[in-house]
Amino acid sequence: MKIHEVSLYGGVAAALLLCGCASAPTGNDRPLPLKYYTRAELEDMKTVQLPSNYSVDNFTKLQLGVAFNVSAKDGTVKVDPALSGRLQTEMAKLKRFTIFSMHNRNGVKAFERIADLDESVKLDEASDVKNINLILNASMVISCDVHELHNEKEYVYVADCDFSCEDLKTRTVLFAEKARGVYGRKVRYSLTGQNYGSTTEEVAIQSAALRALAIVANKLGNTFPTGGRVTSISGSGETMAMAAGYNEGIGAKQQVAVFLTEDGLDIPLAFAEAAPKNDGTSMLSVYKWNTKHKDAKPIIKELQESPRQFLKNYKGEKKDGLFAVAFGMPVPPDWEKQGPAK
Repeated sequence: MKIHEVSLYGGVAAALLLCGCASAPTGNDRPLPLKYYTRAELEDMKTVQLPSNYSVDNFTKLQLGVAFNVSAKDGTVKVDPALSGRLQTEMAKLKRFTIFSMHNRNGVKAFERIADLDESVKLDEASDVKNINLILNASMVISCDVHELHNEKEYVYVADCDFSCEDLKTRTVLFAEKARGVYGRKVRYSLTGQNYGSTTEEVAIQSAALRALAIVANKLGNTFPTGGRVTSISGSGETMAMAAGYNEGIGAKQQVAVFLTEDGLDIPLAFAEAAPKNDGTSMLSVYKWNTKHKDAKPIIKELQESPRQFLKNYKGEKKDGLFAVAFGMPVPPDWEKQGPAK
């Protein structure tokens, strides 16, 4: 998933808004900016690096309460009151978290009309939960710019979102950010006055909102990187199994860093691409070893000479061993069906 190609992220401008960097790494050791990396970008790095804020303590599902408010900036658009609830429910598709609604959703009929959700996605009310770890608050304002073209009009919908994440137990604000999602629709007028458009305004607004939400999701993924213990290694050492899969928040073609941790010392060994399964595991395909790192080089040699014995040697204590940690958070597959950026 390329952040500069996937439409949900609203292009390069949206990426820069989050990570504050001008470009992707180009074969050097600059710190990893907060974005969702592609395999090509990680392959281009000189050495293997670990994402910031990673911790084996976070390799479990966290409970996240969400409260969204969506409104129209002016009279140019009409926002369905059910959209706030829709976005809360969409967050439940991020398997990294168990999502709870922070307030009741109104307008159930309208919600059902636009939702088209997987029936398995359900939200409990936060009042029924005692151990919520985090709260995500988001305020989204929808606006629209109209551009007159030769025989058609282009309506460009913008979803500007202010969001913050708070640790409920410590009452600490972990981050406060802005995100923008943009979606355009064209309406063509015929000689008879009829108009032809590819999408309705309702769908266009929803699409812009989901694009902003994708940036929010990626920020969450970078703040709370998920991962798991490596439980087996093939004879070649190039394929590994990780004890975390789709339901633990690992996305399709998720990029991960494999690292060895022992006595509090973490040594990055390789970049790999994950293929998550529904049984709590992922297959990891290693494509870049950290052979230019002086501490990693002898460990990699030991692993490649006898992968299975290596894994036995480093079972260690609960927090010691071989692990993999993810970069960012890929969005659910159906979020990607919103079409290319206009």
